[in-house]
Amino acid sequence: MAPAPRPSALVTLFGSSAALLGLAIYQWLELLEIRAGRPAACAVNATIDCAAVWDSPFAHLVHDTLGIPVAGLGVLWGVVALVLTFLLTQKPTLFEGAVKTWALLGLLSCVTFISASVQAQAVCLTCLGTYVLTAVFAFGALKLLGGPAVPGPRAVAGGLGWGLVLSFPVFLALQYPGSNTPKKTTALPPAQPERPADARTLLAGLPASERETLNWARTEWRQAPSVDASAYPTHVRHGPDDAPVRIVEFTDVLCPHCADFVAVLGELEKLAPPGSFSVEPRYYPLDSECNPAVNGTLGNGVRCFGAKLQICSESSPRFFQLRAELFANQRRLDQGMMLALARTLGADLEVLQACIKSPETAQRLAEDLAYAKAADIKGTPLVLVNGRSAPSVPTFLLDLMVNGAGP
Repeated sequence: MAPAPRPSALVTLFGSSAALLGLAIYQWLELLEIRAGRPAACAVNATIDCAAVWDSPFAHLVHDTLGIPVAGLGVLWGVVALVLTFLLTQKPTLFEGAVKTWALLGLLSCVTFISASVQAQAVCLTCLGTYVLTAVFAFGALKLLGGPAVPGPRAVAGGLGWGLVLSFPVFLALQYPGSNTPKKTTALPPAQPERPADARTLLAGLPASERETLNWARTEWRQAPSVDASAYPTHVRHGPDDAPVRIVEFTDVLCPHCADFVAVLGELEKLAPPGSFSVEPRYYPLDSECNPAVNGTLGNGVRCFGAKLQICSESSPRFFQLRAELFANQRRLDQGMMLALARTLGADLEVLQACIKSPETAQRLAEDLAYAKAADIKGTPLVLVNGRSAPSVPTFLLDLMVNGAGP
């Protein structure tokens, strides 16, 4: 019969698991505050921001797959850790291996969550607290309990079995609060400054400097040569085919000016008359890995992968939503995050990845590169309006949409 666990071990195990459970419940309540559109106490700045971590594609994937948010996993782990520690006091021989196995699983899960936080390029203070408490529990289990730090195969198997048996009812019980936790912020966005009654009023009220910029942009556009696009059929378009203003834009997924322009188009759609313009996305990745006209590469394949992912997503009814998400998360993009974004919007990842690697997609990208070359591209975004290169000046584009784009 194994000796009773040392008091120091039991105090450490009970204290750390209870504290972790309380912290996980607090995190869940904070998540509800964020989903209701209220600021979180753990959001300090752009880097120290739990909301950025909890709103990451990884966090949404966990909630979609398991039915509970990441904070719910903390609640589950804390409850099981408490129960296993209590059972350890009753039958040390039977449950010592289970407690150690549960501690090791906790450490492994922390590695996964830390990796997701790094991808989100944000620090979650309460998550750091979770990692510390998990490490304290592991210290109590693997060091203070005595015996081998890593239990043998039979003890690990038994520990996994007990962990599964205890986790199952807790997991089922958490499905109800999990299903009632919104997966995205539900509150209305903050009130915006009052806008003019319509776009014409806005344009009429432009200061002289902005009016000069608008007139310069219109002159540049009128004097630009027409681009022969007969060899480049339209693959996807947002807006009517016969819109008076037809915009073709060439973007790079990591280009900050491209992200700004995509955001501007979203604002113009709110102001412009319905059906007054359409947008045709094209791609010009600034990376020599897939664009021979560019010198230099980041070496991570993000630009080329992003262009091909968009090409392969054009048939999706949620394509323009995916595109907006890619640019909104531009600073944190890597290939895994882009796939996660596509997955959260309903993409079949196996089909998507096969398409990205296909020669047909490479050929389509080559078509866009040739089209951009024909338009004498100098940088991104390249904006064509009715077949002519145009400055990406918002007031100029709105003026065309409101007053017509004729010569």
